[in-house]
Amino acid sequence: MSSKEVVATFDNTHHALRFEKTLKENQIKLTVMPVPREVSASCGLSVKFDIVELENVRVLMTSNEILVKKYYEIILEDSKRRYLALE
Repeated sequence: MSSKEVVATFDNTHHALRFEKTLKENQIKLTVMPVPREVSASCGLSVKFDIVELENVRVLMTSNEILVKKYYEIILEDSKRRYLALE
Protein backbone atom coordinates (compact mmCIF):
# COMPACT_ATOMS: atom_id res chain seq x y z
CA MET A 1 0.00 0.00 0.00
CA SER A 2 1.08 3.57 -0.52
CA SER A 3 2.06 5.88 2.31
CA LYS A 4 -1.32 7.62 1.93
CA GLU A 5 -3.84 5.43 3.68
CA VAL A 6 -7.28 5.67 5.24
CA VAL A 7 -8.73 3.83 8.23
CA ALA A 8 -12.47 3.19 8.36
CA THR A 9 -14.15 2.64 11.73
CA PHE A 10 -17.52 1.11 12.50
CA ASP A 11 -20.17 0.96 15.22
CA ASN A 12 -20.02 -2.84 15.27
CA THR A 13 -18.03 -5.81 14.01
CA HIS A 14 -20.78 -6.87 11.61
CA HIS A 15 -20.38 -3.65 9.60
CA ALA A 16 -16.59 -4.06 9.57
CA LEU A 17 -16.87 -7.60 8.20
CA ARG A 18 -19.37 -6.56 5.51
CA PHE A 19 -17.02 -3.69 4.58
CA GLU A 20 -14.09 -6.11 4.30
CA LYS A 21 -16.09 -8.56 2.16
CA THR A 22 -17.26 -5.81 -0.20
CA LEU A 23 -13.75 -4.44 -0.70
CA LYS A 24 -12.35 -7.92 -1.37
CA GLU A 25 -15.13 -8.61 -3.89
CA ASN A 26 -14.05 -5.42 -5.69
CA GLN A 27 -10.32 -6.29 -5.60
CA ILE A 28 -9.44 -3.41 -3.27
CA LYS A 29 -6.41 -4.16 -1.09
CA LEU A 30 -7.06 -3.80 2.61
CA THR A 31 -5.84 -4.63 6.08
CA VAL A 32 -8.19 -5.47 8.95
CA MET A 33 -6.78 -4.19 12.23
CA PRO A 34 -7.84 -3.14 15.72
CA VAL A 35 -9.22 0.39 15.97
CA PRO A 36 -6.22 2.67 16.67
CA ARG A 37 -6.15 3.93 20.26
CA GLU A 38 -5.70 7.47 18.96
CA VAL A 39 -9.13 7.19 17.33
CA SER A 40 -11.18 5.38 19.99
CA ALA A 41 -10.67 3.75 23.36
CA SER A 42 -13.17 1.03 22.48
CA CYS A 43 -11.94 -2.24 21.13
CA GLY A 44 -13.19 -3.21 17.74
CA LEU A 45 -12.18 -3.67 14.14
CA SER A 46 -11.14 -1.08 11.60
CA VAL A 47 -10.09 -1.46 7.97
CA LYS A 48 -7.11 0.28 6.38
CA PHE A 49 -6.91 0.88 2.61
CA ASP A 50 -5.18 3.12 0.07
CA ILE A 51 -6.50 6.69 -0.05
CA VAL A 52 -6.78 6.56 -3.86
CA GLU A 53 -9.69 4.14 -3.36
CA LEU A 54 -11.61 6.42 -0.97
CA GLU A 55 -14.27 7.75 -3.36
CA ASN A 56 -14.80 4.30 -4.87
CA VAL A 57 -15.15 2.83 -1.36
CA ARG A 58 -17.68 5.51 -0.36
CA VAL A 59 -19.81 4.69 -3.42
CA LEU A 60 -19.62 0.96 -2.67
CA MET A 61 -20.64 1.49 0.96
CA THR A 62 -23.61 3.65 -0.02
CA SER A 63 -24.82 1.24 -2.71
CA ASN A 64 -24.43 -1.75 -0.35
CA GLU A 65 -25.96 0.09 2.63
CA ILE A 66 -22.92 -0.51 4.84
CA LEU A 67 -22.57 2.02 7.64
CA VAL A 68 -19.12 3.48 8.27
CA LYS A 69 -18.73 5.39 11.53
CA LYS A 70 -15.82 7.54 10.31
CA TYR A 71 -12.93 7.65 7.84
CA TYR A 72 -9.49 8.85 9.01
CA GLU A 73 -6.49 9.74 6.88
CA ILE A 74 -3.26 8.38 8.36
CA ILE A 75 -0.62 11.10 8.48
CA LEU A 76 3.00 10.23 9.28
CA GLU A 77 4.91 13.00 11.06
CA ASP A 78 8.33 12.45 12.61
CA SER A 79 7.82 8.66 12.56
CA LYS A 80 4.52 9.04 14.44
CA ARG A 81 1.03 8.36 13.14
CA ARG A 82 -1.69 10.96 13.39
CA TYR A 83 -5.29 10.35 12.35
CA LEU A 84 -7.17 13.15 10.58
CA ALA A 85 -10.97 12.72 10.52
CA LEU A 86 -12.37 13.06 7.00
CA GLU A 87 -15.80 14.39 6.05
